[in-house]
Amino acid sequence: MRTTRRRQRGVALITALLVVVLATLAAVAMVARQHLDIRRAGNMLGQDQAYLIALAAEGYALGLLSSDDRDLPWEGCISPPLWVTLEEAQMEVWLEDMHCRFNLNNLAARDDAAANGFIRLLEGVRAQTPDLSLDPEGLTAAVRDWMNPETDDPYYRLATPPYLSANRPMIVAAELRRVQGMNNELWQALSPYVTALPATGTTMNLEFAEPVLQDAFPDRGEVVASRFFRLGVHAELGGRRFLLCSLLDTGNISVVWRSQSMCED
Repeated sequence: MRTTRRRQRGVALITALLVVVLATLAAVAMVARQHLDIRRAGNMLGQDQAYLIALAAEGYALGLLSSDDRDLPWEGCISPPLWVTLEEAQMEVWLEDMHCRFNLNNLAARDDAAANGFIRLLEGVRAQTPDLSLDPEGLTAAVRDWMNPETDDPYYRLATPPYLSANRPMIVAAELRRVQGMNNELWQALSPYVTALPATGTTMNLEFAEPVLQDAFPDRGEVVASRFFRLGVHAELGGRRFLLCSLLDTGNISVVWRSQSMCED
């Protein structure tokens, strides 16, 4: 009887120990999960704070550029970096006058002068990088067809995977990468000189533009009041980095598009 009782007590003790171990493991898991949730919530809060601060910088820049007495405190197409401290956030802000680039959507208007200038631009890029595989006239025609609602080139349907041409003006210049005749090497060489603005027939400010653009558009260098600017914001908050890139329309006092990423060529 004593042996049986001892065995029962041993089993009860082991069972109690197992219960304690399981309860401890569950408590540790709950605490770890709680810490993870707190950290995740902190990250989300910090990200939201950085985003709102970047939007504040965007709104301030748009208001400044849209004012009637606008007098930009720099010369050239791109402003110097401006460092701003707002509460606990450190921000680097810069602006680019997008009228210093060629607007690809000018080709949608069947503007022969724009098309000829784009051909000269492509020839200038080819002269800078002789190894590029490039047909300036063919690519210009392909870009115009890409935006023409009345064309549907079978080239895109036969691609892998297949896709359709846009049949509308471009939203972003990177859309050019999907046009027949483009490749990554050509895009890297051409991208610093082109943009896609939500208007056709836009003029260019070439006084401070790259020489290849000045050579391609010798008759389009009139000084105009720039309407479209690109804003780049790099914000640091609580050890976290936040990026914002926006296209500002100062004519309509609006944001054309924004992306939570670095502004690329």
